[in-house]
Amino acid sequence: MYASTNPKQPFYVANQIVLTTKDQKVLTKLYQPLVGVLGIGLYTTLVNEFDTIPFAGDYKTLYQLQDQTDSDLKSIFSSLHHLEAVGLLKTYLGQNPVLGEVLIFQLLPVPSPQEFFKTFLLSSLLREKLGTVSFERLVKEFTPRQFSGLKDAAEVTAGFFDVFHLSQDTAIEPPPAVKEASEKVGKPEKIQVDLGASAHKIDWDFLIALFDAYHINKNEIDKHRSEISQLISFYDLSEQDFINEAMLTFSAGKSTLDMQAIAAVIAENYGKKRTKASVHKQITPAKDSLATIKNLSAQDDELLKTINQYSTIDYLYYLKEEKGGYVTANEKKVIYRLQNQYGLSPQLINVLIYTCLEYDSVLAPNLADRIANDWLQKGVTTAVQAIEYVKNRRKKYQQRRYQVKNKPVKKTNNWQKQKKQAAQNSNQTMTEEEMNQIFNEFGKENKKE
Repeated sequence: MYASTNPKQPFYVANQIVLTTKDQKVLTKLYQPLVGVLGIGLYTTLVNEFDTIPFAGDYKTLYQLQDQTDSDLKSIFSSLHHLEAVGLLKTYLGQNPVLGEVLIFQLLPVPSPQEFFKTFLLSSLLREKLGTVSFERLVKEFTPRQFSGLKDAAEVTAGFFDVFHLSQDTAIEPPPAVKEASEKVGKPEKIQVDLGASAHKIDWDFLIALFDAYHINKNEIDKHRSEISQLISFYDLSEQDFINEAMLTFSAGKSTLDMQAIAAVIAENYGKKRTKASVHKQITPAKDSLATIKNLSAQDDELLKTINQYSTIDYLYYLKEEKGGYVTANEKKVIYRLQNQYGLSPQLINVLIYTCLEYDSVLAPNLADRIANDWLQKGVTTAVQAIEYVKNRRKKYQQRRYQVKNKPVKKTNNWQKQKKQAAQNSNQTMTEEEMNQIFNEFGKENKKE
């Protein structure tokens, strides 16, 4: 992705686009949720910047674009990248003998609503942005409506030869001038959404042969060729990778492809792989080095021994036996996901289990994810570091509470108290407060023992 930090860099628009009322509606309703208000503003601004023969003095600069949109360069290029990603813009770098390096913007036509919704990457992203209810409302709004009475009505429309008269020779063989005009004007263009992801070459014969093993015929593949191509290109999959993901949606006796289900499976598995790789990258640097943490108490040492002694599932059962209650299926799923899908070490997961159960009676997925994310963001990747981090955070929280408790408070009327309390409640960050509350419970049972 190209971005410039030079507000004096010249640019020009290479082609002309005429926006219709229908185009404006598509931009506002379908594209604006994806590229933002600034993105649509930039697109319409560039539409009006077209100049057929730009001389050196006619080139605009990025500074003028900033002035027109009241935005900084970082925001402008972020919006330009969004326009490029959804297939509304192409950007080129050119050379001018007088001005040097120049930016060239090629505007792409606004697709029809039908083309937009057929481009499943765009429609899936729109649904994710707006939610199911708003998305379905847009689908209904852009679905063509036809008068139901046409079904039973008889057509009485006049034909061409009912109205006009041409010689038989001209009707059969057009004059040379007419043929020449047809060649000059060119073939009619069907607007298709270009997401810039067509570089991935697909061996369709190989893919068809792979599908044939699951009784999916060639016609079904051809029917969804565009969607398959977009999925393979977007996620950079091989033909075999695509089959491996798609087969998870197959069922006995079914010979059709559920592209929505296939896209969901690929997105889910792609996200898991990316997350696991990201977590592994954060944990690896500290994997081979021993944590040198000071001020670990005897209770902490005992906790470490217990954590290292049990596997993750066994440790969960051990804690439930100590505290009472039973292990649920969802709790086991949380542990499986943390270890196998995200790649956290068993010892770190055990500390996470201990911390969560100090605060709640069950190992809740949202709570576990929030704490794990907090640890990784702070560079906590080992069990020893996790124990020390939780203790330090708890200590700071208690000190802050002690300072607030001993601070002199001015007497106020009831209505002032209520107003002050409402302001405090509105300014509270729930995530931070809950996190401090969780860590404040850490280690209390050890101290009692």
